[in-house]
Amino acid sequence: MKYSDYGITRRQCLGRLTAIATAALVPGLRVYASDPPPLRMAISTATMAGANINDARAAYKVWLGQAAQYYGRRTAVVVPDIFIPSKDLVRGVREGSLDAYGATAIEVKELLDVTELDFMLIQDYMANGMEYVLLVHNSSTFKKLADLRGAQLVTHLHRDMLLLPAWLGTILAEDNLPQPNRFFASQKESDKVNQVVLPVFFRRVDAACLARHDWETAVELNPQLGRDLRPLVVSSRLLPIGCFFRKSTSPEARQALLRSIQSINSVTAGREIVALYQSQSFVIRTVATMKPTLDMLRQFERIQVPQANLRKGAA
Repeated sequence: MKYSDYGITRRQCLGRLTAIATAALVPGLRVYASDPPPLRMAISTATMAGANINDARAAYKVWLGQAAQYYGRRTAVVVPDIFIPSKDLVRGVREGSLDAYGATAIEVKELLDVTELDFMLIQDYMANGMEYVLLVHNSSTFKKLADLRGAQLVTHLHRDMLLLPAWLGTILAEDNLPQPNRFFASQKESDKVNQVVLPVFFRRVDAACLARHDWETAVELNPQLGRDLRPLVVSSRLLPIGCFFRKSTSPEARQALLRSIQSINSVTAGREIVALYQSQSFVIRTVATMKPTLDMLRQFERIQVPQANLRKGAA
């Protein structure tokens, strides 16, 4: 989805977002004594890999503004910068200064003991998890993962791909192969799907890795890609990011925020926001949905311990 699909430029869109946020967040909203206090919220900067964080800040302010307009009160207040470093988010959740948080699976793994397990929000296209694909050219000699030793790899720089190091490290270890930094001759990143896929198509690099849904979109736009490239390895279904709640969170306040986010499509500006993030809506799941992802991260953690010991020994 492009800004032009709405008949506006990117600058006009961001200007509109800022105006809406300013109007919606000013004092004067009705507040009743029975209303639960708004949740304190922050989002990890780690969830924004490959994205413009300033655009994202404007968009999230509008989400909160839309919720305030729709319900006549604020359902959440955010830290001033909205996005904060991982260590600050983890500390804030543990100390109880944050009630709701956008976080990566890596961060949630460290916060499970203080996280409400019955509720999490994820973007609709991630509802059933998402897969990574490792692509090679059909005319290449690569038949299995081990054949890529010494190969050149290009990967997609995107928030959906933040579990890629753990996935690659895990599948290499399962085949008794070195970790990615020693297995591949080179690793490059690009935030544009075409610059990930086309170098393999034109045989300038050996392999590419990206999310399956991005690969399928690329094939829809250029069917020749699907004829000339093939997945060598496909991941299990993973959940890289989500919105979570602290165990101590008021059920009433949590439900109010869940409703406000899920109803963001009720207004035009809200639809512009979800389109900006290549999504349509948000869905509720339990944290148990992340079990395969968390299991993989724990396995990767175990792999890293002997690697760290080797580095210490070499030093």
